[in-house]
Amino acid sequence: MGSVGSETAPLHGKSEIFSAFDDAATVSPFRRRAMIMVALGEYLDGYDLIAIAGALLQLNSQFALTPSQTGLLGAAAFFGAAVGLLGAGSIADRIGRRRIFVHNFWLFAVLALISAFITGFGQLFVIRFLLGVAIGADIAISIPFLAEIAPRKSRGKWAGALPQIAWTLGAISSLAVAMALIATVGDQAWRWLFGLGTVPALIILAGRHGIPESPHWLLSQGRYAEAEEAMRAFGMDVSASANVPPVSTDTAAPAQVAKSHGSFLDIFRAPYTRKAWLVMIVLGVGPLVGTAASVAAPYVFRFVGLMGPSAALSGSILIWVGGLVGSLIALVTVERMGRILSSAIAFFGMAICIIALILSINLPALFVTAYVLFGVCVWFGSSSNWLLPTELLPAHLRARAQGVGSGLSRVSGGITTWFIPTSIAAIGFAPTFSILAVMGAGLGVFILAHLSYETKGISLEI
Repeated sequence: MGSVGSETAPLHGKSEIFSAFDDAATVSPFRRRAMIMVALGEYLDGYDLIAIAGALLQLNSQFALTPSQTGLLGAAAFFGAAVGLLGAGSIADRIGRRRIFVHNFWLFAVLALISAFITGFGQLFVIRFLLGVAIGADIAISIPFLAEIAPRKSRGKWAGALPQIAWTLGAISSLAVAMALIATVGDQAWRWLFGLGTVPALIILAGRHGIPESPHWLLSQGRYAEAEEAMRAFGMDVSASANVPPVSTDTAAPAQVAKSHGSFLDIFRAPYTRKAWLVMIVLGVGPLVGTAASVAAPYVFRFVGLMGPSAALSGSILIWVGGLVGSLIALVTVERMGRILSSAIAFFGMAICIIALILSINLPALFVTAYVLFGVCVWFGSSSNWLLPTELLPAHLRARAQGVGSGLSRVSGGITTWFIPTSIAAIGFAPTFSILAVMGAGLGVFILAHLSYETKGISLEI
C-alpha cells in the first residue's frame, strides 16, 4: 500500500470501502470522541448567540441603545455567521473539512476576549459580526463532517440531534452564567460573560486535535490511500472489511477531482435542483419563525411586562430546557419518524405555540409554558432540518449546500432578531407574532408536500 498522500496507491473500490465504513456495527472510542468534539462546536454557537441576549439586558441602559440598535446587536453574529458559512462551505469542498474546523476557534477565542473590553455600540457590533464569521465557518464544515463519519443508521442521532443538544446546553450555560455574573459582578457582568467564551473555545480546540480528514471527502477526491488511513484512525480495518478486489485509482480520481471545482450554482443544477430548493426554503425561511424562541426571548419577556432582568433570564433558561427536551426527543425519534415528517410536525407545533402565546399574554404561567413548548418544537425540528443539505447533496457540493442553507438561516435569524423588537414597538406583540404563526403553518404544509424526499438511513452520495 502507498503512503499517506499517494494518489495512485492500489486500494479497494471506493463505494465498497465507504459502505463498510458507513455500515459499521460498532463505533470505536476515537470515532465517538471525534463526533462529540465536532458536535461541541454547536455548544459554543449556543453560548455565544445567547450571551448577547443576556448582555443586552445591561447594554440597553449602559449604551442607551435604541430598539433598532438592540436588534442590530442581537443580529450581528447571525449576519457574520452567514458570511462565514458561505465562504467556508466553498473552501471546504475544495480543500477539505479538517483544515478549517481544527483552527477556526483560535479566531473565536481572540475575539471573545476582545469583546470584553469594548466601549461602544459600533465596536461591539463589529466584534459580534466577526465572532459570527468564526462560528459560521465551523457550522459549514462540522455538520457535513459529522454526517460523513457517522454510521448511516444512526446519522440522525450523531449529526442531527447531538449538535442541537450541544447548542441548547451552550445556551442554558450562557444564561446561567449571565445570572450568576449579574448577581456577583453587577453592571459589568456582560464583559465577563463575553470574555468567558474563550474557555470553551480553547477546550474544543484541544479536543479536536488529531482528528483526521473526512474519509468520505477524501474518497470523493480520489485520494484513496489517505482515505484508508483516515478510516483506520477512526478504528476500522478497511482491508479486512471490504470484500472486493483491489483496483487502481488512476482512472477514477480525475473525474472525482474535477467535481471539486464546481460553484455555488451547481447546487441548483440538475439533478439536484428540487432537493436544493427544498433545503433552501426549510433552512432559509424556518428561522424567521424559530428564532423568536432564542435570542429574542428575554426581550419579549421584558416587553410584555412579565419579568425584570433576572426573571427574564430565568424564563429564557426554561425555554432552553424545552429546547434540550426537544433535541432529546429527536435523538430517540429521528431515525424512526424520518427527517421530513419530523420537520413538518415541528412547524405545525410552533404555529400552535405562537397562537397560545398571543392568547396568554396576560397570564404569566401559561405564557411561559407556551414559550417552553415553543422551544421544544423548534429544537425537535432543527435536529432534522440541519441534516437535509448533507444528506440530499453529494460530497463535492455538500459543504457548499450546508453553507448556503445555513447562511440563509442565519440571515433569517438576524432579520427576526431585529424584526421582533422593532415590530413590537411599531405594531404590538399580537400582530408581530401572528405573522410568525402564519409562516410556521405555511412551512408545515410545504414540507408535508415533500415527503418523497425522506433521507433517513440512506448512504451518502460520494
